[in-house]
Amino acid sequence: MTIALLLLSVTGCSLEQDPSDIGEIQEGVDYFIFENAGISLPLTSFKTLNPLFIDNLSYYHFSKLIFEGLFEYDENLQPVPRLASTYTISEDGRMVEVYLRNDVLWHNGESLDSEDVVFTVQTMKRAGEDSLYGRLVRSGGNAGDMNILSAKALSENRVEISFREPMGNILDMLTFPIIPKELGAGALAVEDYIPVGTGPYKFVEHVKFKEVHLESNPQYREGEPQISYITGKIFDNRELILTAFETGKLDLAPTIGVDWDKYEHNERISIYEYVSGDHELLSFNNQSVIFSSEGSESLRKAIIYSIDRQSIIDKVYLQHGTQVDTPVHPSSYLASSETDMYGYNIERAESLLASAGYSDLDLDGVLEDSQGNKLRVELLVNPQSELKLKTAEMIKINLKEVGIQVELVHPSGENADEITENMRKMLLDGEYNMALLQWEQSTIPLFDEFLGTGRPENLAHYSDENMDLLLSGMRNTWDENSKVSIYKDFQEYYVEKVPYGSLLFRNKALLVDSGISGPLQPTYYNLYNGLEGCYLTMRTN
Repeated sequence: MTIALLLLSVTGCSLEQDPSDIGEIQEGVDYFIFENAGISLPLTSFKTLNPLFIDNLSYYHFSKLIFEGLFEYDENLQPVPRLASTYTISEDGRMVEVYLRNDVLWHNGESLDSEDVVFTVQTMKRAGEDSLYGRLVRSGGNAGDMNILSAKALSENRVEISFREPMGNILDMLTFPIIPKELGAGALAVEDYIPVGTGPYKFVEHVKFKEVHLESNPQYREGEPQISYITGKIFDNRELILTAFETGKLDLAPTIGVDWDKYEHNERISIYEYVSGDHELLSFNNQSVIFSSEGSESLRKAIIYSIDRQSIIDKVYLQHGTQVDTPVHPSSYLASSETDMYGYNIERAESLLASAGYSDLDLDGVLEDSQGNKLRVELLVNPQSELKLKTAEMIKINLKEVGIQVELVHPSGENADEITENMRKMLLDGEYNMALLQWEQSTIPLFDEFLGTGRPENLAHYSDENMDLLLSGMRNTWDENSKVSIYKDFQEYYVEKVPYGSLLFRNKALLVDSGISGPLQPTYYNLYNGLEGCYLTMRTN
């Protein structure tokens, strides 16, 4: 058992270490490394430790310390082998043959083999709609509609996985956590599940509603982590997590909101900023008269040119945002820099409005169409979000400069739930002109959801046969060269047609005790990415 030592004079955080395990201090070195030490990470309440039934984002990130998939994402959001060593995809894109690494051990000392992969796939198919990964293998509402049809062991380290149709995201689909076949029927357990994985940390104990204890995996193929112990402390909400970090009871904590610059001059805190998956965008209602009439494409383009997005990032998001013109994540290897075209350009906006037939006939500062109708647009915004309200106000000011009059509209409701439900109803029913929305993007890009004709998530009510063809091609093109090409075509078409007005991706940050050193690189899909290579230090002066 380690001795908890609170280093208030050095870090002010809850780094746990045994003073007898301090490494040798060498001359000329201004810090030493703790050789047997632990840290505390945040969790919020979850229902199970079973990775197939994850219902909690904090445990999703925490579980990646325990479990691994056949593939994982690199810094460019490209799936790369993790438990796999190599792979081949069939010519029709319906099957992938995976060769497993031969140096992977389960936490119980047994070797990973292809039967474990087969077992995991079969378990996911039985897990049903309550399971995040059970939903992943499904393609529809019927039990028989499966994206992954089967998994078959070809040898001890070779497995063949078959898909219902050619899959553009075939490797993304194989990032699910692999679990051992020895679990049997217990693999579907929710209560009292004992995690066994192949990751850098082993499960030790779960004290319900309080803590989850892990210890370093001495048999980890990349070498045993230098941080020996991890305690996941359970809190009721994110605000309490941040308070615990600020008062030294946690060693890492995700930020809330955008005001984390206040920690910049605190020597005990390091800030790791990253681009999140939260895509802020304007939805143009293509069922409304103003965005379905002739010239509406030019109007949409003019609106985007008129919005000073960098100013919004600076003033509303305190410089913690990344401007984009398409919904493709800016960190993705599939993002095309050639489609970054909508910089703030008032002259270009005014030219587009004129070409669409708008002019200020009565010189009152508001444009009219050829029939003399004022160019007035309602912007629907959820009043519960301070960031969106501030963004909407800035958009209103920007559009006024080019002669577009904007009225901010809020959904009615007595409480937060009513407001949210009424806004959703207005969006689904098409009872709006423009709306300020946030789309939380999955690591598996599925743009069909909000762009495909007739899809319920298509809140812009956008319908375009050419777009549907591009979406279909993206969904089914698995060859990497062809995939990059069709994604480029998609982004070019998106900026040409502007079905939505992409504004920015929000940046977020992980606050880290400065005593934690090493290759930590948090991402929105793996908050503790690189933690297994980190170590704990203490300055000697």
